[in-house]
Formats: sequence, structure tokens, C-alpha cells
Amino acid sequence: MSITATDLWLLSPEIALTLLALLVLSLDFVVKRKAILSIVSILGLIAPAAFVTQIGLTGSRPLSGFYGMLRVDNYALFFDYLFLLIGAGVVLVSYDYVRLYLKNTGEFYALMLFSLVGAMMMASSSELITIYIALELTSFPLYIMAGMLRNSVPGDPGSASRSSEAGIKYVLLGAMSSAILLYGMALLYGSTGSTDLGEIATALTSIGHGPNSLVLLLADVFIFAGFGFKISAVPFHMWAPDIYEGAPTPGTLFFSVASKTAGFAALIRVFVDGGLVQTSSFYLWGLIAIAAILSMTLGNVVAIVQSDIKRMMAYSSIAQAGYILVGFAALAYRPGGASQAGNAAILVFLAIYVITNIGAFAGIIALANATGGERVRDFDGLVRRSPTLAVGMALCLLSLAGIPPLAGAVSKIIIFISAWQDGGLLPWLVIIALINSVISIAYYVGVVYRIFVSPPPREDRLRVSPALSVALGLSVVAIIATTIFIQPLLSAGGLGANDLVGFLGLTH
Repeated sequence: MSITATDLWLLSPEIALTLLALLVLSLDFVVKRKAILSIVSILGLIAPAAFVTQIGLTGSRPLSGFYGMLRVDNYALFFDYLFLLIGAGVVLVSYDYVRLYLKNTGEFYALMLFSLVGAMMMASSSELITIYIALELTSFPLYIMAGMLRNSVPGDPGSASRSSEAGIKYVLLGAMSSAILLYGMALLYGSTGSTDLGEIATALTSIGHGPNSLVLLLADVFIFAGFGFKISAVPFHMWAPDIYEGAPTPGTLFFSVASKTAGFAALIRVFVDGGLVQTSSFYLWGLIAIAAILSMTLGNVVAIVQSDIKRMMAYSSIAQAGYILVGFAALAYRPGGASQAGNAAILVFLAIYVITNIGAFAGIIALANATGGERVRDFDGLVRRSPTLAVGMALCLLSLAGIPPLAGAVSKIIIFISAWQDGGLLPWLVIIALINSVISIAYYVGVVYRIFVSPPPREDRLRVSPALSVALGLSVVAIIATTIFIQPLLSAGGLGANDLVGFLGLTH
């Protein structure tokens, strides 16, 4: 057996992204103007995007490569575009920040690109060992990025030491979660005799209520716990607040969107393609439902009392994971009745969350670059100092809060309706999610109130760099566009979700 041209073609987006990362690292040694690295990084994303598009234009999918370990379907292509969007957004918002506060510009961008390679592999891998290796490739760059802040932010002399602390904490907790995930995968292999998701799904149909079913339940728990760390769901969230606060702010943005999106991409792939939602579904549903309730409640309640904007966004991210788990709980509760629209709701929610978070962090970084402040009170009177920045930031926060008719509200409504329609105990879970959505208004609108009503600490005008203005502007345009024209995004998410549902033979 040997690697074929088709295998390499299916892997071409990841290969192009890897070559881009190596190019950025090489240029870092020879160019003095570090802005060139940012330009190369963002323009270089065109190549993997072109390969993804070329694969997407292929008439027949899903496509399989590397002896079945690589599964390129609409689900994988959806996430590929989303990860490339994340890469472009992070490069834009970090353009000035890395020049001001980081000594290793090329390394930051290269690490981010390598992490994106792993994230794309997590979405398209259909074999447990490959998924685990892809997860480690995603994670190791994140550990380094968390500790890269070497120059303290003005007004916060302890920021550099907190960054080093964040990197150490991230490594230790990441290693623990990795071991938990690997143990769960080992139990699953022991129960089914295979690491291929398709073969696992077939083997699980013959497992009854004997000893193997208990081992399988333990495998479900450990695998969910391992991925729970990546998506920062309670009780696996303990890393998020400290790492978000201590890491360089562009790195915090990357953690909040890339890590969570990759975690959900792999989690859904393993549980759906691997057939885990078809076995012990009630127990699995209970586990997911409890994690969803705890994530939403703890994230929203604790976010209210935060004084640091990045810690607030960390708990916001935990709560957002809870909302997504509501949709995943619906899939586990009634796996045989999973609908294309219900599965698409999860993908649409993730896409809108990514777009909105990029805009929100563009505002946070813009204020930090101009004033050195990353506290909630630093947003006081922002509208008088930079009206455009204030309006853009407020729109992103209101979308995250789920204020109608913004895209964030639409994505929540879609995911809640899909869960409600499945009946059973799910309406109670949706009611708890709705209550938590109301609670979240307190801290999101609290920041908006400070922006527009509170008096500013100074009357000077803030300068926002062109790169941050573009990032924030594009996020606002995307929020408005998805608010008005949600159907194309729903269709794209539906195609991806349908591939998963069709693979498992679920009705839709």
C-alpha cells in the first residue's frame, strides 16, 4: 500500500497551511519589518482556501483518503472554511498588538497556523488515533502562545508574569485532559476492537447490556471529558478564566474560537460517526444535559461579577459552550430522530459565535492598544472617545447576548427550537437555557451601558489602527448579513450535518 495522488489532494489544504507556517518562520529570520509577516500570513491563507474550494467543487462526496483515516465531506469543508476565517481574523486583530507586546512575531503566527492545521484535521479525521494526534497538534501551539507575552502591557505591570503562569497552567491541565481522552479511546477500542469510526459504529450495534456496555459507558464519559476541556464546558472549564486573562489578547481570541470550534467538530464527529449516540443514549444524554446546565449557569452567573474584560469573555465562552451542548443533548436524547435542521443549528451557532467573537475581541484589543486598559471600567464613555469603535463593539456584545433581531439571537432560537421539537425532557433544558440567556444580558448590556452612558475617564480621542477597524467592520457586516440572510448559512450547515446524519443512517 502507498499514498496516492488522491490522498495528497484531499490533504492539500493542510499541506498548504503547513508550508505557509514554515514560510512565515523562515521570513522571520530575514525581514526587519515584522508587518510583512502579518501580510504574508493573511494573504497566504488564500492558498488553502482555494484548495478547500476546489475539493468542495467535486461532485461526489464524502471522499476518503489515507486508508479511510481521512474523511472529507461537507461537514469537514464547513469547518475548514471556519478555521481559515478564524486565522484571517486573528491575524488582522493582532497586527499591532504583536508589534507592541510580543518579541516573536513570526513564531506567534506560525504557531497559530500549525494549530489550525491540527484543527482542520480534527474535523476531517475518521479514526481515533488520527483524531488524537490532530488534537495534540492543535493544542501544543496553544500552550506556547499562552506564555508569549514578554513585554508588560502599560498600566498592568504584572501582565507578563501572568502570561508565563497561564502557559504553565495550560500545559498541565492540557496534559491531564489529553490523558483522560486517550483512556476513553482505549476503552472504546477495547469494547469494539477497532479505532475506525465506521467500524466502531458497526461493532456497537451488537453490544447489549453485558460487561461491554458498562465499559462503553465509561468510554463515553472519558471521551466527553477529554473534549470537554477543549470546549471549556463545566466541570472541565477550570483552565479558561486564568488562561484567557494571562495570555496575549490575540491568543485569547484564538483560544476562544479555534479551540472550542475544533473541540466541537471532533466531539460531534466521534459521537455521531462512531455511533456512540446510538448506545447508552439516555445515560449519555444525562451527562451532556448536566454539563450544558452547569456551563450555562456558572458561566453566566460568574461573568456578572468579573472586573477584567477577558475573564468576563472567558465565562461568556463557557456559557456559550452550554448553549451548543443543548443542541448536542438533543442529538443524544433522540439519535434516531435527529433532523438535518437540528444538526445544522449547532454548526450555524458555531459560525456566528466565531464571527461575533472576532469583532468583540477586535474592540477589546483596540482599546488595550490605545489605553493599555483591559478592565470593564476602561470602556466607560467609549462612545465619546471613538464612536465607531463603540458602536461596533456594542453590536457584537448584543449579538453575543442574543438580543433580537441580531444573528446571535437567531442562532440561539434555531438551536433551542430544534431541541424543543424533539420533546421528552428537552423542553425543560431549553427553558433553563432561555433563563440563562436572560441572565447573560446583565453583563453584556452592562458593558454596553458603560460604553454609552458612563462618563469617560479622559476626553481624548482614541486612534484605532486600520487593521482593527477592518476586522471590526467585517465582523459587523457579517453579523448584519447573517441576521438578514441566515438561509445560506443554514444551507451550508445543513449540508455538513446531513453528511453526518447520512453516514450513521439516521432519519431526517
